Amino acid sequence: MSPPAQARHDLADTAGLKLLVVEDTFLVADTIAAILRDRGCEVVGPVARLTKAIELAQGAALDGAILDVNLAGSLVFPAAAALRARGVPFFFLTGYEDSTLFPAEFRSVPRLAKPFEDAALERLVAQVLLPPAREASRPKG
Repeated sequence: MSPPAQARHDLADTAGLKLLVVEDTFLVADTIAAILRDRGCEVVGPVARLTKAIELAQGAALDGAILDVNLAGSLVFPAAAALRARGVPFFFLTGYEDSTLFPAEFRSVPRLAKPFEDAALERLVAQVLLPPAREASRPKG
C-alpha cells in the first residue's frame, strides 16, 4: 500500500541523510531500512545489539537515528544518551505504552508505537530527523 502523497513529499526531503537504524527484530529492521532506502536515505545498520548501537552512536557520521527501546533485553538508553550528547536527532520505536519505563530525560522524545504503518514512520522521520535547514526550505502547504 502506497503512502499518501504528502508523506512521500516529506520523506523525499530526507534523501541523502545517513540514518542509524537500531532494531533487533529482523523483519521490522528490514522493513524500516527498505522504506528509508526507497526514499534515498543511507541506512547505517540495521544493528540489533546495544554495544554496536553505542559504538555507532558515539562515532559514526549520522544525521539521525531510529532506536528500538528493547534490544534482546537491553534497553537502548545508553545509545540515546550518546546521540543526544552529539546533537544527533532520534526517536524511539517501541511496543511500550508506559512512559514511566523511560528515564526522565527521554520521556519527551518522540515515539513510534509498534506495530506501525509505513506512512507513520515516514512522517516521524520527516518531522524529527529532517535538518532545520532542509525543513526551512520545504514548500509550505
